[in-house]
Amino acid sequence: MLISDKKVRPYGYLAFGLLFYCFFMLDMFFAAPVKNLLIKTIIVTCFFTILVWEPVRLIALWAHRRWGSASEAVKKRTIVAAILVPYGFILGFLRIYIEGSLRIWGVQVMNIPVYLLFTGISMLFILLAIVCYEVIFYIQRWQTTQLEANELKKLNLHMQFDSLKVQIQPHFLFNTLNTLIGLIERDQQRAIHFTEDLAYVYRYLLEANQSNIISLEEELKFVKIYFSLLKTRYPEGLFLEDRIEDAALFDVPPLSLQLLIENAVKHNTITRAHPLYINLWLDKGQERVTVRNNYQPKYQVARSGRGLEHMTKKFELLALPPIQIENDQHYFTVSFPVIKAST
Repeated sequence: MLISDKKVRPYGYLAFGLLFYCFFMLDMFFAAPVKNLLIKTIIVTCFFTILVWEPVRLIALWAHRRWGSASEAVKKRTIVAAILVPYGFILGFLRIYIEGSLRIWGVQVMNIPVYLLFTGISMLFILLAIVCYEVIFYIQRWQTTQLEANELKKLNLHMQFDSLKVQIQPHFLFNTLNTLIGLIERDQQRAIHFTEDLAYVYRYLLEANQSNIISLEEELKFVKIYFSLLKTRYPEGLFLEDRIEDAALFDVPPLSLQLLIENAVKHNTITRAHPLYINLWLDKGQERVTVRNNYQPKYQVARSGRGLEHMTKKFELLALPPIQIENDQHYFTVSFPVIKAST
């Protein structure tokens, strides 16, 4: 469960009040006797705690909302310091002025050493409050990262499961095994190669969640082998045109291309009279890959939309730009962002 300001706020007041009272108020009881000393020390402690904790809390929350990203940490800290350092001097002056004017402790002490002491105390507690909230923000980021990592892992498993479920459907296995039997009878060398491709596809599907990002070149290699297996079902009705160049320069989430090709085959009519054409291309300037197929839907096929939904969520969890989907009477097009490979 995430740590929230609502939970921390009362404990902050209590902790600051106890610290201030123990270190800066208790010694009053060992000095000259003052009337109603207990009440006065409690009142001073409460006012000091409120005047430190509440403004620092509000400024810390405001700055975190405006400049909470890691890239703007220096800017955030500079602005917070520019606000709170003068506030610490003002708080020190207010304390010495009010306590001295009202003679709370029975004497009027208004000089530079006492002012510097009160200002130093204010600065110390302001710093403690800021550190407290920075720790809270760090824990929140860590908890959010852990939750997103777990959600991403679960989503990867869902995508693998959906992909595997399609591949082990009876029609796919029946056609694949029939093709393999035919190859064994006619050409044993091709049968061996076909079996190796089939094993590669299943191994890739099973291991796809081990990394959130892989090379586009590796994904493209897998997709071509995967497509060659699909081609055995539709030798004269399914075609793939790959216009992706310099794939090694970019990375993608695994199974991105595979899912879109799988969707195209699953949801469209494929015959010799009505062939399905799938086109792949990479826009290096926009850093996006596009997958387009001619639109000839199988109206009897149930459309869960889960594959694209999982893909959209996955890109969101990886903090990538969103995928874009276009559908008209002629084409179904999906484009998704790629990431420049680190050198």
